[in-house]
Amino acid sequence: MKRITLGISILAAACGTQREVVQPIPSPAQPTQPAAQVTTVPLLVDTITAAEITARVAQFAPATLDFDDRTLAPWEKQVLAKLVEASRIMHDIYTVQVSPQNPAWRAQLAAQEGDGKEATLEYFDIMVGPWDRLAHDEPFLEVGPKAAGAGYYPADMTKQEFESYLAANPGEKDALTSYFTVITRDGNNRNKLVPVPYSKYYHDHLQRAAGLLREAAQLSQNASLADFLRKRADAFLSNDYYASDVAWMDIANSRVEPTIGPYEVYEDHLFGYKAAFESFITVADPAASGELDNLKGQLKELEARLPMPDQYKNVNRGFESPIRVVDVVYSAGDARRGVQTIAFNLPNDERVIEAKGSKKVMLRNVMRAKFEKILTPISQTVLVNELAAQVDFQPWFINVLMHELAHGLGPQGVNKTLKERHSALEEAKADVTGLHNLTVLAERGVYTPDFVRKAYIAHLGDLFRATRFGTSEAHGKANLIQFNYFMEKGSLKFDNTTQRFSADLDALVRHNRELATEILTIQGLGDYERAGRLITQYGTDVRPEMRNAIAQLNRVPVDVKPVHAVFDKMKTW
Repeated sequence: MKRITLGISILAAACGTQREVVQPIPSPAQPTQPAAQVTTVPLLVDTITAAEITARVAQFAPATLDFDDRTLAPWEKQVLAKLVEASRIMHDIYTVQVSPQNPAWRAQLAAQEGDGKEATLEYFDIMVGPWDRLAHDEPFLEVGPKAAGAGYYPADMTKQEFESYLAANPGEKDALTSYFTVITRDGNNRNKLVPVPYSKYYHDHLQRAAGLLREAAQLSQNASLADFLRKRADAFLSNDYYASDVAWMDIANSRVEPTIGPYEVYEDHLFGYKAAFESFITVADPAASGELDNLKGQLKELEARLPMPDQYKNVNRGFESPIRVVDVVYSAGDARRGVQTIAFNLPNDERVIEAKGSKKVMLRNVMRAKFEKILTPISQTVLVNELAAQVDFQPWFINVLMHELAHGLGPQGVNKTLKERHSALEEAKADVTGLHNLTVLAERGVYTPDFVRKAYIAHLGDLFRATRFGTSEAHGKANLIQFNYFMEKGSLKFDNTTQRFSADLDALVRHNRELATEILTIQGLGDYERAGRLITQYGTDVRPEMRNAIAQLNRVPVDVKPVHAVFDKMKTW
């Protein structure tokens, strides 16, 4: 295919000239400054044309994320504006966490002209870098493979080197494996690994973000919101996030519901140790939140009824677990790369979870957009008509909630034991445990059997939606595990005549419980090898039936691309 060039400064590859290597950003204190050494623009890889990159962009359906600001007080609007500004800084930091070279690559692409430029820039922004998150992180620009450790570790550091260093220097383990440090090499001794706190490595950016949070706190007329914003500003500069995580749990009676800082470890494919910066700035719906809040009282019973040995249960942990139904105002960083999050469960600090539980946040406007634009047409394509007709928003919405609640149940704090295998296993655990918990709630009269039945059916459609994201990503691998398990057991069946899937729902409930038991037991044991065997057996190979189903979905968007209505609204505030 024709090689697509994006500018006049590309060296003559056709003449065999070797292009210059893009150098990493030299100063950790200013991680998003383009490197001065960069003089060339990466090419699209040989097999990708301008039409192909445009088609990849088209996989993401634009979705306007609106919210009702008519009842917001003037101070709430002013706080939102400050938080949106701070969130943009979170995105800058995350960009270099993905790769220190990202800002330089993007700046050079933006400065050039050529066929495919605009689509390439847009796809770069969707993926936050030149690697396709829907295709096992394959590069769509000629920049080489993505480092497994992203921008958290030296590019030339191997997993074996890190583990050997830890074994030889056990006193440094806590700092080196901390969620909030970047690992660098000592300038005088390349064999020495140095943990640099985020507060130092990203100091300039975090200082600006802290200032904006303090300004927002000053504007806030809600004491608990102001307390969180001040403590999170302090955490940006101290690198200690515990107090601000507790304060985040204690935000009460606030329409403005912000989540901002370093949280998830998905970007660290090397070990799953390092937290990525992200931001969800949202407006809460108190009435809708209240309807779901009564589920908090069920969590202790759900922990006790988990399908795993009793020694791994903890019925004495905190089960406060506030539930928020919110509409997204703005998202950034790890919250806005590739496939969009529809709900989350935080914080991840086990100390906070033990004391306060965790907060479940349902992103309603994102969920509604995905249900209408993606899940419904997927279900109509891959499921038999009898099942597809029963896919309904509210059971699916509650199933997503049960997924998030399940993150706070069962064994906790096992990510450093299960390492890079933890993220996919944890997502699979939340899926199957959440569905199991729905059956328990139906027995207790909270939901009807028909409601739970529809939740299971909607989840079947979700298995295809998530696996399309690529199985290198935690959620996609988690759904592949479930799909392959259910197919092997026979509760999910493929009809060669209709080319659609049917299900024995009674058997599906039983097999879902069996899979939940296996995953929860692995987590309880902290068994790294057993986790690997499960992932190898069920989370590696994409069966022909799944490939066939995904091939039929070429007209269905893979995901939504957020269009944030806040910027138009801010013009009138």
